[in-house]
Amino acid sequence: MKIKTKLTINFTLLVAGILAVASISVYLFSLRYRQYDFYLRLRHKALNTATLLLNIKDISPGLLKIIDETTISTLRDVKVWVLDESKNILYSNTDSASTAHILPAFSYMRWTDSNFRTKDNKVYLCIVYDYNKHKYYVLATAEDYYGMAELRNLRFILIIVFAISLLLTVLAAILNTRQSLQPIKDLIRQVDEIKASNLHSRLSVANNKDEIADLARTFNKMLERLEKAFETERMFVSNASHELRTPVTAIKGQIEVTLLKSRSPEEYQKVLQSILDDVNNMSTIINGFLELAEANTEPARIKFEKVRLDELIFAVQDDLARQNKGYNVYVDFEKFPEEEDSITVCGNPRLLKIMISNVIDNACKFSPNRKVTVKIDYNDHAVDLKFIDEGIGIPPDEIKYIFEPLYRTKNSRGQTGSGIGLSIVNRIALLHQAQIDVHSELNKGTIFHISIPRKVSLEKTETEKSLN
Repeated sequence: MKIKTKLTINFTLLVAGILAVASISVYLFSLRYRQYDFYLRLRHKALNTATLLLNIKDISPGLLKIIDETTISTLRDVKVWVLDESKNILYSNTDSASTAHILPAFSYMRWTDSNFRTKDNKVYLCIVYDYNKHKYYVLATAEDYYGMAELRNLRFILIIVFAISLLLTVLAAILNTRQSLQPIKDLIRQVDEIKASNLHSRLSVANNKDEIADLARTFNKMLERLEKAFETERMFVSNASHELRTPVTAIKGQIEVTLLKSRSPEEYQKVLQSILDDVNNMSTIINGFLELAEANTEPARIKFEKVRLDELIFAVQDDLARQNKGYNVYVDFEKFPEEEDSITVCGNPRLLKIMISNVIDNACKFSPNRKVTVKIDYNDHAVDLKFIDEGIGIPPDEIKYIFEPLYRTKNSRGQTGSGIGLSIVNRIALLHQAQIDVHSELNKGTIFHISIPRKVSLEKTETEKSLN
């Protein structure tokens, strides 16, 4: 069932229930009022008859009967009896002078006080009347023809009003539901028009502050994330293809040239060494892409724990020394930590190690002396790492681009590298809510300053939100 139909039915049933309760209440209150009003008028009629009979000595029952018949009244078919204490009839406006046929109708009445009851649309009234120290009983009965007619008329009016109101309610519910759901239909239409080829499109959001506008804004945020994810994937595939094409082409060309004729063992060895260099370059590029993908993991899926940064830096120092004999990595403490927790941060050990390794490797790679100094400092809130090299430096106008994937500065394009390392560094730093500052002078060197907070907030920062 569609929401429009469900809302229409629910609204109609709700209003119908309210109208039914209101109509029934009006009818019941009217019925009760008519019964009580008829009782008062019948009581007044019966008491007037008893008063005339007992208080006026010169009036006879026959004269009183004539007066009853000629008196203009809204009551019809009223029967009144006045009985003495022995329940003998003193007066009756009917032809019967015996109580044999009237007492059974009043058998359920109380004869000790005044009371009435209703049976078969007739009202039966019994009044205990004291006069001159004698007790009399005044009985009366009548049927409220006019009152019942008015109630039937009221019932008919209420049914007509209920039916018309219900019809109007259904029409109003349909129109209101259609108007209320029209913005949602517009959103559905706009969402249906968005394909992979036009993810840049956005849902139109009015200046409203209602839930539908919030829904549209949420969809737009989702589209932004999807567009960024698609663009990242497209760039990843494009860049990976571009970076891998060069070594693959080189390997293919060397093999084709080598196979053109027979060669000496020394020449084959030289070709194989060149191919091995290209394969190692490809391996470096692929590993870089894998590390970049790992760094792009959702923050919520990364396991954080306490990590001592000095131990991590020494481990990176040993690893790089084994892999690259010419690298010179020096570690220096700005002030020696008095406690172990002073240089401990909350982070992921593997990702932090990748980040530190990439910064050191990048510094050594682009320094003629292959030397980098790592200085460790700390305060109450963060651990500061400074990576200082004496390399070729970074042009000032290119510093803002160095963290983009596969970007390489003009003065570094003659060196081996993939341009992925600093992208990985930046992503891992953002995951740990760390701050990176870069200061560089051409042909003098570069300082990478990374400030890693000792505690990572559980709430996403604005930077993290933009990455997801």
